[in-house]
Amino acid sequence: MSLRSRTLFLLSLLLLATALYAQRTDAAPAAPADKVDAQRQGEAARPDPSDPATALAMKAAMKADATPISVEHNGTDTLGAKLALTLKEQFNAGTLFVLRDSDSPRLQLLVHTAAEFPSRPGVGSVYSIVWVYSEKPTVLSSYLAQETGVITPEGLADLADRLTARTAGLAARHSYVFGK
Repeated sequence: MSLRSRTLFLLSLLLLATALYAQRTDAAPAAPADKVDAQRQGEAARPDPSDPATALAMKAAMKADATPISVEHNGTDTLGAKLALTLKEQFNAGTLFVLRDSDSPRLQLLVHTAAEFPSRPGVGSVYSIVWVYSEKPTVLSSYLAQETGVITPEGLADLADRLTARTAGLAARHSYVFGK
């Protein structure tokens, strides 16, 4: 092979390699020039949580994995009713629990309250809370925990926060019954 034919052969290989390389880089996405560009590309791909529709969709997605719960109150005192309502509001506002009063498997809070002093109902109330796992109404519920104490109007919010935290701990400990 002469020098001229070798040169033409090598030149054709070089042109072929250049064409293949150009095709490959056109098909691949452009790499970010630096870390700042990479962060900007990542931010563009994320949904905007300040958008109300996006925030609602994100909360609905988190609620889909939430632990079903119900709060049942027995008692005629106002502090006990406020405690039960506050617990329901906290469970409904967060993403760890979803309120269910249906036949589905759920964690149940049985709240029993009575006025501490029947002659002065606004001073304080006694409460008893029992946590049970309920598969359905026709199946005997499983006992998980219980607590008794006294509610005062000043300590109502703190008590509700503490009971919500304890409920979250019990739900995490017994999450296997919900298939999590």
